[in-house]
Amino acid sequence: MSMVYPLSRDKFEVRWNRTPESPHEVARIILFDGVVVGKIASFVAEDAVCVGYLIAQDHWGKGIATQALRMFIDLFEHRPLIAHAAKSNIGSCRVLEKCGFVKVDERDSPETERYMACVEVIYELR
Repeated sequence: MSMVYPLSRDKFEVRWNRTPESPHEVARIILFDGVVVGKIASFVAEDAVCVGYLIAQDHWGKGIATQALRMFIDLFEHRPLIAHAAKSNIGSCRVLEKCGFVKVDERDSPETERYMACVEVIYELR
């Protein structure tokens, strides 16, 4: 669940505007200097409450993901909270570790319609 193919605008809007199925589903946009640069959301997958985030590539390396995740985990108190990152995505792994997530597993993740195949690291925040 860590290296995603982009959604079409229509699919994104359907997903963004749907009614959450669980109180554990929370989504927020990420602003930087008043401009939307990403999103962060919690969701239920594999019977766990997970968090995921996307930042526009031209805004990588500015600390935006770290700040957004810190704010989100302060707002969203459910624990444990699970996150997945591609092992090759060193920046995302670092964001999770700076925010207190601990590596708990590593696995091969197959390609799906939505996700790219990769070695995936699973993190947990207690």
